[in-house]
Amino acid sequence: MSTALGIAGREQLKLYRSQGCDACGGTGYWGRLAIHEVLVTSDAIRRIIQKRGTAAEVRDMAVSEGMTTLLQDGIKKAMKGLTDFDQLRRVSMR
Repeated sequence: MSTALGIAGREQLKLYRSQGCDACGGTGYWGRLAIHEVLVTSDAIRRIIQKRGTAAEVRDMAVSEGMTTLLQDGIKKAMKGLTDFDQLRRVSMR
């Protein structure tokens, strides 16, 4: 597994699945949890934008500079048991 997600090896891998109860109305979820993707505009990203670069070029530069994508943040939270992959797929893979 990727160390970028904070998982050293398979022995630490534990996947969660929601289970319903009376308190959550049978959904397995209570409240809301945000997943985030924040683009900080560096000088390199500004140059790409000024040259009318593509969104893919901006995204690639941001990721190379350490940006965590929406999907990566969701995976991290799923690995912590805060959500599950079904919900992550529903909200981030449209």
